[in-house]
Amino acid sequence: MNKGIRIISNIVYGIGVATVVSLVCIAFFGSNQVTNPDAMLPITWKERAFIWLTFGAIPMLLASMAVYKFNAIKRSMRKKLYFFLIFLPVFICGACVLYIIGSLIAGMVSIL
Repeated sequence: MNKGIRIISNIVYGIGVATVVSLVCIAFFGSNQVTNPDAMLPITWKERAFIWLTFGAIPMLLASMAVYKFNAIKRSMRKKLYFFLIFLPVFICGACVLYIIGSLIAGMVSIL
């Protein structure tokens, strides 16, 4: 049973990592073309990828915790390196969340 859970968590984590990598590439190297110019708040592809990275923070955290738990990283020789590599997508998504929260707070302070 534990092996099946490990395989499922690794698959979900792999899909999450592929999604984070593709969204980071779009956020850094994507176009500045507005996706829907008729919208009330038109945003570019870069901004859209950045927003999707913030939405993926909690699911990526859960997937990373499952991979860390079920793959027995604590018993490995290089547990600090593996911990950093496993949780790197979570750090990226968390940085996006903090940036958006900071931008919202800065916008509210500038209005006052």
